[in-house]
Amino acid sequence: MEKLIIKLLMFTLIIVFSIAGTTAFAENIEEKSTDIGLLDIPNTYWAKNEIYQLMEMGIIEADRDLQFRPDVVITKGEAAIALAKALKLPDIPYNPIYSDITEETKDASKILAALEINLIPINSENVFGLDEELTREQFAYALVQALKLAPTNEAISVNDYASINDDFKEAVQIALQHNLLFTINEEFKPTDSVKRVDFAKALHQALVLTDKISGEDYNYNVQNIVTSKNFSIIPSDVNLIKLSFDEHPIYIRSKDELIYTGHERIDNGFSRDNIYTYLVAPDAKLTVTVRSFDNGDYFLFSKLVNPNSKTVIVDILQKENNVVDFSLARFDNYPIKRNDTSKGTDITSYPTGLLSYVKDDGSVEERMVGKAYNSKQLSLDYEDGGKSFMRSLLTETEVLSYAKVGSTLMSVYRLQSSGNDIVDHWYVDSSNPLFQSSINRESWMQETARYFKKRNNWYTAEGPYNKMVSTTEPMPESGLGYGRSLLLVKEDRALTLYKKQQDRYFEDLVYNSFVNLQNFKEGKKYWQTEVTSTYLKNLYNITAPFIDTRFNEQIALFYYNSGELFNIPNYKEPLRNYADLLVSRKEEGHIIQVDKNSYYISDYFPVNQKVTTHSSMNHVLGGMNILLMAYLEFGDEKYLETARAIQTAIERDQDKWIRDNGDIWYKISPEYEFIGDDYKHLTLEDLIQSYKLWSQIDKTYLPTIEKLIASKASYLSNENFGYTTKIYNGLNDIGLLKYLPKGPEQTDAL
Repeated sequence: MEKLIIKLLMFTLIIVFSIAGTTAFAENIEEKSTDIGLLDIPNTYWAKNEIYQLMEMGIIEADRDLQFRPDVVITKGEAAIALAKALKLPDIPYNPIYSDITEETKDASKILAALEINLIPINSENVFGLDEELTREQFAYALVQALKLAPTNEAISVNDYASINDDFKEAVQIALQHNLLFTINEEFKPTDSVKRVDFAKALHQALVLTDKISGEDYNYNVQNIVTSKNFSIIPSDVNLIKLSFDEHPIYIRSKDELIYTGHERIDNGFSRDNIYTYLVAPDAKLTVTVRSFDNGDYFLFSKLVNPNSKTVIVDILQKENNVVDFSLARFDNYPIKRNDTSKGTDITSYPTGLLSYVKDDGSVEERMVGKAYNSKQLSLDYEDGGKSFMRSLLTETEVLSYAKVGSTLMSVYRLQSSGNDIVDHWYVDSSNPLFQSSINRESWMQETARYFKKRNNWYTAEGPYNKMVSTTEPMPESGLGYGRSLLLVKEDRALTLYKKQQDRYFEDLVYNSFVNLQNFKEGKKYWQTEVTSTYLKNLYNITAPFIDTRFNEQIALFYYNSGELFNIPNYKEPLRNYADLLVSRKEEGHIIQVDKNSYYISDYFPVNQKVTTHSSMNHVLGGMNILLMAYLEFGDEKYLETARAIQTAIERDQDKWIRDNGDIWYKISPEYEFIGDDYKHLTLEDLIQSYKLWSQIDKTYLPTIEKLIASKASYLSNENFGYTTKIYNGLNDIGLLKYLPKGPEQTDAL
């Protein structure tokens, strides 16, 4: 019993001294915080200190997406660079000794320096094996050669000794004697590849052993790592290509091979497009367009076209340095209320949100981040040579994830193709706040949620895509057909808000709108639709392309009302060109004749067909207003003459245009029938503008226009449809607020 008690006391003392010794040892370890921080080397990682110390010394480096990828094998080229840096070898000027080492090879001078003193075996006289995986026996040789390690008297035995290359047997034995490398089940496995972590651990140990670096103990403490919930680490090897920009580095990342195929620069005067193209995996095509504006902001558009069934994933990465803090204001704080969930209902919503980050100098930079859209391209050819284009939307996906490591913020935008599809993504970047205030930002988010069908959210370098009505083709079976609507390519609402609030985001949207309009036009004199209306096809056999008078009228006004403010070259020309087109319609036969001197101009001018269409009141008024504006701007009598022909037609038919309920008929057919339900607000907006313009030119027409205004306004009041802000301002301008319709004020016309 006494012996047992003595043994227990001795065991207790051993434990106490062991704990005390451990505590004393721990207190001697110097803790070093590091700003290098890697996403896949946390504080608990077993080789953390060795990796961070070698990185801090510039001997090894991580990938540019803030990952070290410890389990990825190291190449002979990477090993040569690290050894040259560790030994501080003088750079060797480039010399085409090896066919696989070119002037463009990263750190070629350091690789040549390592090979100059025979640190890593070469494949043949003129081939190094740059991208080949470094084997364990080659690594043993490199360590012994680099650090001139001498053998010890320790006997080393491994079961696969015979399989080691004779040139490396001695080096393997020395490396094992110094415990720089390990065995696996008493085997060395000489031809196995070396992982990055094993390379770093062994190199660090060898440098300490030879007093190349301090052998003191360090405990690196990685701080301030913050990631989004959806952020994922990619442990496998990836391809990373730097796109552009040193101040705001942008990278392209993929597990598949990335092959750069070209760069194109397009100067629009007020903006510049830099277009980069890459092949991926190997038939998919990635196009990245950086559209920069004179104010320093830029859009970044990414487009991945995958013609194969294979899944392809490409990440766009952007890194920001010296970031103190950041936040993401999300659009989904304001849920969308969808009244219709039937087949073919618009499934798009709004962007992800506004990413804001504060730099160490106190400045704030922001990025509006869109979602990704997977779609399929549709087209339909017609016998007369026409063609109609549309996209079948598959999904709208949030693709933003982010990580902040130390003072570096990295945002990731994932383009994931499921095969045989197109993936689009966009964001707007600014070195300044995009909104003047949080009130403006939140107001825009609320408005976007409320009017999500009329606010662009699927942006591409070719223009925004929006849900097309069911009476267009080629409509997919799902009903989710999306196309480039010219009325939404121009950013009217953004223009209004920019003039009112001066927010940079709206300025950027307007700048982008001008580029998209220019791209859509493709050198033609007028804007032609690229989607066929089955309504017009059934009525008149009209197919795309055709000229829609309303589209061209609205675009001309957009240029005229904002071109000077945004320094757009020749911003008055669309007004003149479209007025000239309207004047020419009588000779071309695109009119509905009322009497010898009076007529309505048709709504649509087909490019490939010979046919006259109907004339709707809102198109008629819009065209007449353009002619009056052109007359006031350019003084050409032909514009006034054509405008009078339209106005006198309305004078003659004014009672026919007014329906029993006070509303205006939608259109007059080529057979002179007044038919159709009119828009709720648009026609009243046009009538007000006509009143304003004729007031400056010929007031004899005002009574007729006022009669139509009164009738339309009365109908809106009776139905409680209310009025738009534009209607209110217009009636106020012409002194006819007494006709303001009863009901709620609307931002957008119904």
